Amino acid sequence: MTGKPVKHMKIADQVTDELQEWFRSGELTPGMRLPPERELAARFGVSRTSLRDALQRLELLGYLDARQGDGTYVRVPGAEAVSQPFRNLVSTLPQNAADLLEFRTLLEPEVAALAAAHLTPESRQELTRSLERQQALTDQSPRLIREDALFHDALARAAGNTVVLRVLETLRDLLHDVRTISLPAAGSGRTVSEHAHIVRAVLAQDQNAARQAMRAHLQDVAETYRVAIRSLQPGPHPPEQRQPEHDRARLESVPPD
Repeated sequence: MTGKPVKHMKIADQVTDELQEWFRSGELTPGMRLPPERELAARFGVSRTSLRDALQRLELLGYLDARQGDGTYVRVPGAEAVSQPFRNLVSTLPQNAADLLEFRTLLEPEVAALAAAHLTPESRQELTRSLERQQALTDQSPRLIREDALFHDALARAAGNTVVLRVLETLRDLLHDVRTISLPAAGSGRTVSEHAHIVRAVLAQDQNAARQAMRAHLQDVAETYRVAIRSLQPGPHPPEQRQPEHDRARLESVPPD
């Protein structure tokens, strides 16, 4: 690819776009080292200062890995890199986290239904083992938060949709701090019990039951988070609002083992 001189006002933005187009062309692939700054600046017809600004932006976005004394390498952005610009918004404003939980409630019930529809012997085994690991842990085990995340990852893989998997990886990274607050507050026993309802529905390949079980679980998580946040705030707290009974009843409708 031949670099095109950049002549517009927002030089760093233009260089960033040019570099991303270079990555998309396939000429630069993950693991390859970028040419020296002097060469890149000449290629794009910009100053090294503007070039460095663009490189820093792409590093923050996860497209580049700058290694001290070794150069800058192309990489594929992971969930952590993609979510990084939003982490402070979620950690500092509880409402943003609540909105993310609401978005999750819109998305993951359909993921559970897809997992039920696309169940394979491999995903059946993975989900069963994930649930067994959770059931073997105590309420106080710090491993439960990790196993909770792995369980939802396993469901996303079982759904068989790569885009959904990547979106949920990013969402999971954003909600890491939320899970740390809400899971202990909810108690691992209830969380694992709700996961068991989801697994039973998926293994039975009952799409509707899987959808309902996941929706009830996530609504419970969202409400538990709101209660936990209120408890951390000073002043009087309004009465706790628990999950509606009709949503609880949905869990009971999931077929038994």
